[in-house]
Amino acid sequence: MAENNQKGESSILSHAASTAGAARSAVKTGKALAGAAKGAAAGPYGMLAAGLWENRRLVAKIAVTVAALFMLPILFLMMLPALIFGTGGLDSASGDVLNDNSLIMENIAGTESSIEAILRERHDAVLSDIQKEADALSNDCEYSITDEFSDRIVYESTLIISQFCASQEDYKEINLAKLEQLLKDNTAGIFSYSLNVTSHEETDDETGETTTIYHYAYTVEYAGDSYYADHVFHLSDKQLATAAEYAANLHLFLYDTVYMVSINPDLPPGETGNAAVDLALTKLGTPYSQELRNQEGYFDCSSFTYWVYSQLGIHLQYDGANTAAAQGRYVVENNLAVSYDSLAPGDLVFYSYEVNNRYMNISHVAIYAGNGYVVDASFSKKQVVYRPIFDTNRIVLCGRPYTE
Repeated sequence: MAENNQKGESSILSHAASTAGAARSAVKTGKALAGAAKGAAAGPYGMLAAGLWENRRLVAKIAVTVAALFMLPILFLMMLPALIFGTGGLDSASGDVLNDNSLIMENIAGTESSIEAILRERHDAVLSDIQKEADALSNDCEYSITDEFSDRIVYESTLIISQFCASQEDYKEINLAKLEQLLKDNTAGIFSYSLNVTSHEETDDETGETTTIYHYAYTVEYAGDSYYADHVFHLSDKQLATAAEYAANLHLFLYDTVYMVSINPDLPPGETGNAAVDLALTKLGTPYSQELRNQEGYFDCSSFTYWVYSQLGIHLQYDGANTAAAQGRYVVENNLAVSYDSLAPGDLVFYSYEVNNRYMNISHVAIYAGNGYVVDASFSKKQVVYRPIFDTNRIVLCGRPYTE
């Protein structure tokens, strides 16, 4: 009986989608106005939103299992990319998914794992090509490989998911298997490498002979998020706009509905923030190490921010931990969150690069230094650096960890 009920609930979702093609009007509801009128309502999952509205009597039938259905901004949910509701497609989606954020997060995590695996395979193939070429060099040659993607490939999963969903005209084609196939078929050029050859002279101390040594410097390169729209999903201008709306709505859902962070508009910037930046800049060049993060002379991202603020009498930790995720929770629990647009020197900038089951999926933290720059213990640079603010589409939280 339970199995039949779930099939019935899923069929309502698919029925709503399949019968919604003629319904094009945008439905405005609360925060669904993140672009729904001009974008999401025009796309394939926007059709589902309109379809659910047209078939609201059918939707009412699943109100028992989706207890808070009409308390949620349901139409906003329907303006999110369909893949997050069921990686096997809407027909196989759980009837509880609309009312269970953990199921949505599981779907996103599973999708990210698949994307990561395919990108890693592409990366490793390029690295293998470099190694074959390097191994064939003559004895008067040496080489080096610069690979910033050996440990982590940074990509915008919400954008990839959104672009994929926008590219499919038939909702039945929106499933993880189809996304995986598109990525495997169309990402041959997403990783490449550049080569810079230099030379220098070496003199043998015994014979006095001088030899020219050629150095081959290989650099692994990633095409970036712009690659997907043109080379993987081949989006039209209309689909590209729809994908942008999906991504905006998904970002809003994740970091406003799931995490429910409230911005505190009453936190004035002050000298404590400036002092934090001054302290941070004294540690430029300090080596990065997670293993040695608590030893003098080494930092990882969160031990660095913890050290800076502990010098100012502020201990950035939550429940005894001072990881980036714990510091993010410290900010939220103490009502110290600020908006990205109001960043001031000394503010903390938190990033999420994956679904890691930590608070807000936070995996990195930096200190805003002013004028569009941050100071952070960088995993990729392997040291504390001062650089322009980066990966803004990965920023999930900003905080001012002091009050003045």
